[in-house]
Amino acid sequence: MKMIEKNRLFGSIFGVAVGDALGVPVEFSEREDLRKNPVKGMRGFGAHNQPPGT
Repeated sequence: MKMIEKNRLFGSIFGVAVGDALGVPVEFSEREDLRKNPVKGMRGFGAHNQPPGT
């Protein structure tokens, strides 16, 4: 596998993991609730009952 292909593969996997982790605090939230109370900092104890930053 060429180096560029490896970098793309790594970047894709890393991007999915980061996006998934950042979305955890607002998972299963209604869009209207997020409009009224947007995420502006670290949140915790959402759908998965995890403390902030985990």
